[in-house]
Amino acid sequence: MDFTGRLNFTYPQALEGNSSDREFFDRARINRPTSIRDARAVYGIFSKAQDSLHLLTEGVGFALVHSESQIEDWRDSKNVASIHYSECRELAQALLPDAKILSIDSHTFRDEDKKEHYYVDGIQYGPPALAVHNDYADSFSEDGKTITQRFTEIIGLPTEKRIIGLNMWRSVSPKPLERLPLAICDRTSINLDDLEYKLNINAPVPFNAHYCKPNDEQRWYYYSRMTKEEALVFMTYDSHPPDGDFFRPTLHSAVALPDSDDLQRRESIEVRIFAELPLPRGGT
Repeated sequence: MDFTGRLNFTYPQALEGNSSDREFFDRARINRPTSIRDARAVYGIFSKAQDSLHLLTEGVGFALVHSESQIEDWRDSKNVASIHYSECRELAQALLPDAKILSIDSHTFRDEDKKEHYYVDGIQYGPPALAVHNDYADSFSEDGKTITQRFTEIIGLPTEKRIIGLNMWRSVSPKPLERLPLAICDRTSINLDDLEYKLNINAPVPFNAHYCKPNDEQRWYYYSRMTKEEALVFMTYDSHPPDGDFFRPTLHSAVALPDSDDLQRRESIEVRIFAELPLPRGGT
């Protein structure tokens, strides 16, 4: 089902400024009607993982993959760490067969009962994120024209390799997803001039996230009725993007489905993965 959703093109620091500034900002960017197409009908689902480097780094930036898990209780963080992390690394390796998949040390569990983000034993918990964003971004000069520090440098990832970031997002509700699916933007439809770089306030160390101005040229999608056997994989970082110096991310946000207020509440889990590839020829 395609629908018109309401997206929030905001960022945590948007409350700064005087009341008239905030009112103008909210009118332009909060609760903005946005056409959202069902990607299941447009792009389908991979019956099994396949080489998707081009699709993820140069194409739309996302794919839905049939990927069963041995996990029965997704709230058991120790069981998720001991079993699902390996499952995610195997999936990432199949999607990026020439890459070295780095170790995983955390995940995020979201449900609607939570009102804020917090960590327990290194695992992040929180509500569905209702703002358009991407988790990882480089630091820029004041004019936004020059990268002053790459995200990889800030968190200590290798700088002599091309680093790819992936998010593996899965609905873990008892039944197919009925509320607050993840809306994802075709990364090729994003104008680089619309991207904004602000601190990720939920990060354990200070680094930037991507936020974005609304633009009618953006193409937004979601996958209807996702199940626990399906993984939505999307790009969160590329240290050396093939289409230019600046990474064009796969923006995303939770979005309310029409007439879903009384349906099953959303539970989801996401595992963030980094992979190493050789630097492109001439890359620095």
